Amino acid sequence: MVSREKTRAAFIELINLQLEPHGKTYNDVVNEQDWYMQYTTTREKELEFIEKATQILRTKLRMSKAVAEKEINWFILQWGLTTGENATESIFVEKQTVKRKKKQ
Repeated sequence: MVSREKTRAAFIELINLQLEPHGKTYNDVVNEQDWYMQYTTTREKELEFIEKATQILRTKLRMSKAVAEKEINWFILQWGLTTGENATESIFVEKQTVKRKKKQ
């Protein structure tokens, strides 16, 4: 079982990773209500975050890839930055990203 301290450290690392493009950290937003609604990201950047965040959970909390991906999806649902795109744009960006990854 993963200790509470390790889980909290990983959570803070994910928040910091997500806020990095905005020049903010967990300490900057910890006392702000709905801080995740104040910052935006693109769907492409969100997909990059998911990839990096999954690796963090796998490394720091020793999760399997499937479990880490589920946890990141829950994280984004609860604390993910808003995307300024509509659903059609998001689907297009996601499909383009998947196509690029397959070519690599």
